[in-house]
Amino acid sequence: MERVSQLILRNLSRMGQGNTLLINPPRDSCFRQLSEGTHDLSLFTQDFGDFKWLQESGAEVSYGVLPSPAPTVEQIILVQPRERDRLTMMLHSLAATMPAGARLWLVGENRTGIKSSAKRLSPFFNRVSKTDSARHCGLFEAAEPGMEHPFRLSDYEKSWSASTRCGKVEVISLPGAFAHGNLDKGSELLLETLSDLKPTGQVLDFACGSGVIGLSLLDMNPETELTLLDSSAIALESTRRSLRINGRQATVLASDGLMELEGKFDWIVTNPPFHRGVDHDFEIAQRFFSDAGDFLHKAGKILLVCNQHLPYPAWLKAYFANVESVSANRGFKVIMADGIRK
Repeated sequence: MERVSQLILRNLSRMGQGNTLLINPPRDSCFRQLSEGTHDLSLFTQDFGDFKWLQESGAEVSYGVLPSPAPTVEQIILVQPRERDRLTMMLHSLAATMPAGARLWLVGENRTGIKSSAKRLSPFFNRVSKTDSARHCGLFEAAEPGMEHPFRLSDYEKSWSASTRCGKVEVISLPGAFAHGNLDKGSELLLETLSDLKPTGQVLDFACGSGVIGLSLLDMNPETELTLLDSSAIALESTRRSLRINGRQATVLASDGLMELEGKFDWIVTNPPFHRGVDHDFEIAQRFFSDAGDFLHKAGKILLVCNQHLPYPAWLKAYFANVESVSANRGFKVIMADGIRK
């Protein structure tokens, strides 16, 4: 069981029997033990993989950008995200929407910055106190919401431009989307490579983030049949807003890896993630490599960018006959594999 779950359950006797909303819970049995001690427990998550896991485990869970607490909720438990700007956005949203008499528990590991979270809570709640700390985690309680400004999701947008040799696109990102507010160095190298290759036909942007790669592909060739896929509801909302501001259309899909995907593609392009929360997690990339060939036409290609130190070329060679490095710089490399399976 995750350490944050252990800390929550350690304080189970303090929760009372009222309706409880648990936000972004880990994939463990914590929710089952909570449901035994509360009148009504509901779960909310911003990650589609967590949503599917919790749903299949029997939880009452919803998936989206931000939760909307029911009027009957008496307690909210928020597992702290690693991104501070996402935490601020979520606290502002909860303070604006939670019932006046409800209380909020904020729980997180020390490495997510929980020790300094009182100053994140205080702009939105009049009463904040540290309740517990154990197992390298902390628990804060907040109540009596009070804010100077109403909550508007658009206030948390960042708008920025990404340029390639083929043109420029406008990107909108929200806190929690990968590389929020800027073009990361890996995607920059991938875009330079795509400017030379100019993929066409049916294209999948896997782990699309704010949609910068897919949008640039549409800018290169508006006839591209583009699908943008991510597990993060925040990333997908950022992608929808980016498509809208550029006047583009594409399929936007929530999926845990490639599980929800259908059809075959001429190209799959990706800057695959290797973190889950604050932990390194290579399972996403490994599952992608093993499954991607099922979604490629015979003449299809995979193009991905990764850090120089990651062993992705060797992993790809376990599944594909032809794998080559097509570009590189000091920090990153772009790898291409064709659709011929081993």
